[in-house]
Amino acid sequence: MKLEILSCLPQGKRQRVPLLFLHGAFHGAWCWQENFLPYFSAQGFPSYALSFRGHGTSEGREELNTFTLEDYLEDTLQAIGLIGEKPVLIGHSMGGAVAQMIIRAHQDKIAAAVLLASIPPHGMLKDMLRLCFTRFRSVMRLALFNEGKAECFPAELFFSAALSVEKKEEFAKLSQPESRKARNRFMKRIVTIRFNKEIPVLVLGGEKDCFLSPKAVSATGQMYKTEAVILSGISHDMMLDPAWQDAAAEIIKFLSLPALQGKNTRGGDER
Repeated sequence: MKLEILSCLPQGKRQRVPLLFLHGAFHGAWCWQENFLPYFSAQGFPSYALSFRGHGTSEGREELNTFTLEDYLEDTLQAIGLIGEKPVLIGHSMGGAVAQMIIRAHQDKIAAAVLLASIPPHGMLKDMLRLCFTRFRSVMRLALFNEGKAECFPAELFFSAALSVEKKEEFAKLSQPESRKARNRFMKRIVTIRFNKEIPVLVLGGEKDCFLSPKAVSATGQMYKTEAVILSGISHDMMLDPAWQDAAAEIIKFLSLPALQGKNTRGGDER
């Protein structure tokens, strides 16, 4: 499968661990290009963003509804192989679910993981039921958009109210339908409750996230034996939020952990 992988590499000799960004449903690698790719590259991190098959300019758009989260996992493993080193996975929403699947079955291939407004380990059935009660019209618009029966993407579910109208329109035009099989999988458990986590994990949520309650984000943190960070005033698409630098600052702090320093990401400690 030919995949779109955007890259933004720091100038000079690389000294930091590479980052691989995984987008959420209805998005593509483009969502990282606005802020996160240039920002983290400027901090010395080789930064890559993957478009899962059927997304962005990756192959498979006409077969989109046949793809599963397991297919997206295979895309991630392919991207990791191309990078050639163990990256830190940074997964947003659906991308966070894929990152958790990697943690569960392939954590020897990554250095750490960051879960941004991620689908919880137990799935998001409860959160979607809550959203249907609180934002029924927006949910219906999203369903119609996903079936190709409406062109208007419900930006209010994803983007901050403080984001400019121009930016909302720009990002909405880049948004696309998501695989039915993948969406159905969101409602079920993503990973089993008990397994050994041997890598650092950061869990971030947004106070203004329409999809995921702080309680759901906190439950994800508990699963990975860490305290989730809930960012004040930030929406679901925190990488495109006017306050995106608050999320970036938490990630930079996480990447400064001793466990992520002095490592040769090809395996073993540097000598």
